[in-house]
Amino acid sequence: MTIIKAYVDVPAGQIHYRHVTGRGRPIVFLHRTPASSISFEPMMRLLEGVGALYAFDTPGFGQSFTPPDMPSMADYGGWMLGAFDALGIDQPVIFGNHTGVNIAVELALSAPERVAALVLNGIAYYDETERLAFQARISPPRAPDPAGIYVRETWDMVAGLIGTDDPNLVHREFLGAMHAMSGRHQAFSAVGAQDLPQALAQIACPVLALTACDDIFRNKFDLLLSALPAITGKVLGAGGICAPERDAQTNAAALRAFLTTLKQTPK
Repeated sequence: MTIIKAYVDVPAGQIHYRHVTGRGRPIVFLHRTPASSISFEPMMRLLEGVGALYAFDTPGFGQSFTPPDMPSMADYGGWMLGAFDALGIDQPVIFGNHTGVNIAVELALSAPERVAALVLNGIAYYDETERLAFQARISPPRAPDPAGIYVRETWDMVAGLIGTDDPNLVHREFLGAMHAMSGRHQAFSAVGAQDLPQALAQIACPVLALTACDDIFRNKFDLLLSALPAITGKVLGAGGICAPERDAQTNAAALRAFLTTLKQTPK
């Protein structure tokens, strides 16, 4: 399998993406903060032959452009739609991981005719009080300091989120966080401003909700399924927030099975 890396132009700048050619319904992958499209390479390799695969670097991350201001979730959705238009991506199934969940839901809500279905892993199903508390915890980008303290703080933050049992994964996530000093502040601010439960309740397309058994939002998963019975849910193995890498096989299998339930697959 060859994973092609390329750029697509949208009015705001260039978006970097990874792509695997294929026939059938396209699948789009949207990553967590502060990762990039590389986080989906393990799943993409397991999904060869399923259809055309696209994994995007969200603006502000990876090799995509960095937004100059404070974008809203609608801005992220608009940039993704621009990329879909430029690449001819029609009615994809969108797989979102954490922040990618929020962008995927925005796309399905604002442009329902453009999205066939959603697969969401790591859903921040916050009520209003929890969402406001999350907003209050968002800190501005850490400025570089002569002693390099910001480097140690970033490493500790990343290691605390994903654990240290896989130092190579911690290293890659750390590099992503260092590169996205502004991008992660922008993305988290947009996530905090989005009422995700309300948005999810309005989604008309099929939705498969996934969670790693040790995800930081696992405790919200049963509440989500109870509140939104139209959504199909599945608890997977251990993977934490990095489920697309740490539990790629199970996530890919869940996605494959979900695809068989969808009708009118494009050629």
